[in-house]
Amino acid sequence: MENETNVFAFDVVRVLDCGFSIEEMIDPTDGNIQTGYGMNFTFDVENSWVQMIVRVDFNTIDTDKTFISGTVLTRFGINNLKGFIDENNLVNFPKGSLETLFGIAFTHMRAIFAKNISGSRFTNIIVPVINPNELFPELLNLSIEKFKQFMGEKDLAKGESVDFSNFQIKHD
Repeated sequence: MENETNVFAFDVVRVLDCGFSIEEMIDPTDGNIQTGYGMNFTFDVENSWVQMIVRVDFNTIDTDKTFISGTVLTRFGINNLKGFIDENNLVNFPKGSLETLFGIAFTHMRAIFAKNISGSRFTNIIVPVINPNELFPELLNLSIEKFKQFMGEKDLAKGESVDFSNFQIKHD
């Protein structure tokens, strides 16, 4: 198998602030804040890239109103992504590689989020450090389940698209 000798080498091709919102009229109290995360994961074998869009939302627990939200896209160039295709014509990402990329993408989101809230009344809110080995599979499984549910309701052959931007895992 060719991918056993391939080294998973990558670089950061693009980091993009996709959106940020803040509602300073909401005044959450300590202990009434919930953090939620969302992720979109795509890749292109032909062009050798992997892309992750990571979102964080801060909501009030009692009203579930979002008062801060930020989304950041990170695209990684992968050296010879075709070299990781197995005998079943599926991409066989090396163990831990996607979690590593997710950790980097999450860190980009944390940094841009911190820049965006700087100077606001929420300047002291921090996106918590996460374990990418735990959060990535959680978000990926959620996306897969939502996709299965969506496929039962939609006919993609009619040109309907899938939007995973509102799916998230919430953490207290």
